[in-house]
Amino acid sequence: MNLHMSVRRRVIVSVFFIILWLVSPWCVRAELTTSFNGDTLDSNLHLDIPDPDGVGTISLDTVNHCLLFYGSGADLWNDRNGLPYAWTAIPNVGVGGMWRAETEIQYNVAYHAWGRIAGLTTYSGPDGSGGASMGQEFTFGLDQWDYNDAARVQGLGDNQPGDSGNLAEGLLSDILDLRMDVTVGEGNYNTYDFYYKLPSDSEWSTLGTIHYTSTDDRVALFFKGGDMDVSFNYFNVTAVPEPSSVAMVGSGAVIFWLVRFIKRWNQA
Repeated sequence: MNLHMSVRRRVIVSVFFIILWLVSPWCVRAELTTSFNGDTLDSNLHLDIPDPDGVGTISLDTVNHCLLFYGSGADLWNDRNGLPYAWTAIPNVGVGGMWRAETEIQYNVAYHAWGRIAGLTTYSGPDGSGGASMGQEFTFGLDQWDYNDAARVQGLGDNQPGDSGNLAEGLLSDILDLRMDVTVGEGNYNTYDFYYKLPSDSEWSTLGTIHYTSTDDRVALFFKGGDMDVSFNYFNVTAVPEPSSVAMVGSGAVIFWLVRFIKRWNQA
């Protein structure tokens, strides 16, 4: 009897791992997942620093485990003006597929009159490119500009991100988590969904949606404004394709026949 039960358990465990093997390729796949805990940057994270002495630079803070942007700062509108970006390649997903970027921003000094915005953006290389004049469409960030504090998506150059006006939700905080879900459309006419939350919140709040045609190949962390001193506490970029119907049906069939097999075995 003990031998009978042992064989049964082995069969069940084996089938369970077969199901995981079938389904796992269609679950979230990490392109970049980093909390900046090591002594070096993740190999998929790249630093684009056009003017480290005049505008600002980026360094890995191995004590506080964050990515630190610091320097005198500059504006970002029609031109990038030498601001530093930390970027990774946008995941390669097909039409109908989705990719996601998440980060947490933390301002390290008190607010000042000129203002500051830090968060997520997309752009195309080469290094040093950016601003509306070079096709950078929007920024998504913790916006503390002109005392109008908000989670905000802003269209660079015209306050028209994609097919929308600026998206904003007022809040007072020096730390915020941001999430951007991008669904790839026909002809790269993509859908961008934006979310935010405080670190203490369990649920994401929806900020809004924009659509536009994009051929950007980089998703980046950015800062604009004066007296740059901001930390990014993590940066995750993942491909999130929809589950394969073939894999799901196949897994369902395996489970169905496994249940029938166990029932008959118990009756033996």
